[in-house]
Amino acid sequence: MLYRLRTDFQLTIITLFGACGAIGVLPFAAYRFLAGEIVVGIIDTALSLCISAAVVYAWRTGDTRRAGLFLVVVNTAGTGVVATILGVAGLFWIYAVLLSNFFLVDRRLAAVFTAATLVILAVHDNAFDTTPQMISFLFTASLVSLFAFIFATRTESQRLQLETLATRDPLTGAGNRRAMETELQLAVETLKRSRLRFGLVMLDLDHFKRVNDQHGHDAGDRVLIAFADLIQRSTRKVDRLFRFGGEEFVLLLPGTDVVGLQRAIANLQSKIATGLCGPAGPVTASLGAATLWPDEDWPSWLARADAALFQAKADGRNRAVVDSAEAAAGL
Repeated sequence: MLYRLRTDFQLTIITLFGACGAIGVLPFAAYRFLAGEIVVGIIDTALSLCISAAVVYAWRTGDTRRAGLFLVVVNTAGTGVVATILGVAGLFWIYAVLLSNFFLVDRRLAAVFTAATLVILAVHDNAFDTTPQMISFLFTASLVSLFAFIFATRTESQRLQLETLATRDPLTGAGNRRAMETELQLAVETLKRSRLRFGLVMLDLDHFKRVNDQHGHDAGDRVLIAFADLIQRSTRKVDRLFRFGGEEFVLLLPGTDVVGLQRAIANLQSKIATGLCGPAGPVTASLGAATLWPDEDWPSWLARADAALFQAKADGRNRAVVDSAEAAAGL
């Protein structure tokens, strides 16, 4: 649970909103029933149940986009209805909704919901006692929404920058080891919930130390950049490349069984042979591969791919080897 909260920012927002919404709305629902405000009590109870359902949906499916959109629609409609019934006393909830909308869905979509809400409240002015009161509310609500838009934009920009710094290798642009561990763990969890297979390839540039020693580290860096670019251009958009360390890389292939993995490494080996050059001529690579087994953890999976890579090097380098234990098991 904590792992998903640490790695899924939007799920964290939805969960926090759900907790605050349930804790904040339920007591008011009980108070409405005790005060004889049955209709409002029913609306508050329905809002609390809808919020809880959206949180459960987000956790079970991982679909935070739809869950967030559902929350925005339900909360905006619910608080709007409450405001028209209770009048000024119901307007205070609108501020919380306007603020949260900018973090639950895309900021432009939240702005549309905000504008629509304010227009509806202004046209159906049952929520206001006087015109000056309505103008004051519309002005303050618009100001709050503007600040929420700016803050959400700033927060998202900084989050993406930090995420890039935390998960990307600065030289090649491939994912780093931290990102790799996260993605491999997600692959393990996905296989437990579905039949989607995953392939893993470890790639190591052959005799890379010679490039650094004979031509300098700048030349070596250019080879690494070219290698990462070649691999990314030779694979699917869903495939993920990570720099494991030095001249060693890891490629994650979703939806790939043993046959698909063998085809993939053969294609990669061909692309590298014809498309990768260093300052002294062609540069080759050794590849080791394995598919994820049911009930296997990612370190074991990675270790099998690493063992296959070791075998490729032992066979003379510039080889592509699939995990022998997997081939023997017929998986």
